[in-house]
Amino acid sequence: MSLSKDARLQNLEEAIRLLMGSLHGQCFMGVLLDERYDVDERILGTTWDELKSRSLVRQTNSRWSYTLSGRGWILGLKLLGEFGTDEMRGKVGTLCSVLKAKVKGRAHANYATVGDIATESGLSDGFVRDAIESDLIRELFGTKGAEWSPQDRGSSIRIPNDFGLPPLS
Repeated sequence: MSLSKDARLQNLEEAIRLLMGSLHGQCFMGVLLDERYDVDERILGTTWDELKSRSLVRQTNSRWSYTLSGRGWILGLKLLGEFGTDEMRGKVGTLCSVLKAKVKGRAHANYATVGDIATESGLSDGFVRDAIESDLIRELFGTKGAEWSPQDRGSSIRIPNDFGLPPLS
């Protein structure tokens, strides 16, 4: 007998909560899950397949290794009630201020390292990485965020000169 749509959705949400709990404050990009051994028995096989098909987890360069994706982390924040909190808005606002200062008065994009942004903002490297990877600025504030430099994903941030602006459409 197959599970109802509601039961499958509940297991998907439980899976995201479990994966969020496995982070222990670390950057979600750095917590690797081997689907053969690390997946909690409460996560059904069909749920794991659904996590992959919805891009809530992301395969790494290893056949069996996954991390939460940016989408999965955002969903996890929402499920845990952390997404729109004053604390989260404050942290992301601080991040935005530091990033915006990097392109103020410039006609072109600028680049900065995660370490520089973390130091200047007082935020952890992990939070900065999670925010960039998940496009948290756009998700939370609906404005243009920063992105990874194509040459140095995970370390160098590209800050577009239209950073912080709302989308045209």
